[in-house]
Amino acid sequence: MTATMALGLASILFLLAIILGVMLGFARFGKSVNPPPVLVWWHGGFAFIGFLILLYGSFFVGYPTVANYGVLLIALAAVGGVWMYMAFHRKQKLLPVPIVWAHGVAAVIGFVMILYAMLNIAETTQL
Repeated sequence: MTATMALGLASILFLLAIILGVMLGFARFGKSVNPPPVLVWWHGGFAFIGFLILLYGSFFVGYPTVANYGVLLIALAAVGGVWMYMAFHRKQKLLPVPIVWAHGVAAVIGFVMILYAMLNIAETTQL
């Protein structure tokens, strides 16, 4: 597996997680209810599988520095997501909006860093 392939596959999975995350955000913002659990599980599942691919590539394939910082940001977003689920969603407490925003912003910035690294690798690869 090449670095571009690992980053590309993870990017597809994260794109699906981001789409579901936007749906979760709209389900939470402006309302006094939490998003449906099925969307939360699909969002977390896509993000978890993408993160495992990123970790594999980071340890065994090797990424540029920008991609490794993106992996770190996504790891922080993942910790925040698991914490939100365990501390709030599972106990049927309302998710705090600032934490939801921080989770989303960290994940999107990490995703953009991964995309940048993937496109930069693809540009410099010889065919």
